[in-house]
Amino acid sequence: MAGYGVGQGRPDSSGHAAYSTSQQGYPDAAGPGFDPPAAMRQSAGSKGFLGSLFDMGFTSFVTPKVIKVLYLLIIIGTIISALIYSFAAFTVNAGLGILTLVVIAPLCTLIVLALWRITLEFFMIIFRISDDISAVRQHGEFR
Repeated sequence: MAGYGVGQGRPDSSGHAAYSTSQQGYPDAAGPGFDPPAAMRQSAGSKGFLGSLFDMGFTSFVTPKVIKVLYLLIIIGTIISALIYSFAAFTVNAGLGILTLVVIAPLCTLIVLALWRITLEFFMIIFRISDDISAVRQHGEFR
């Protein structure tokens, strides 16, 4: 077991130098914290929302631009729904209303928001994978 550490399977023990941006062929690399695909996304002819919406060739995507607003709307809608259910529970019984307001509504809100967040993160991961594959193709490292 000697020799196996955090950087197992990587050429050096830190696990970072082997994957530096200068070795990947990114000429504008600013250092270890540089995120090449994100930087390339900004300069790769990114269109605005309306440009992406009416792009018939589907070369730019709307989802990454809309997802933050969509998540904010989901948060607002979930909180309003929880309050409506709490008020409805108060009309049935005061004890049930208090239980719903203090325990059930916050718990359900957290569960619903977590599920929506996981779903939206999954979509964002798919788009980031697409960006990374495009960046690799542009540099001729993958064909």
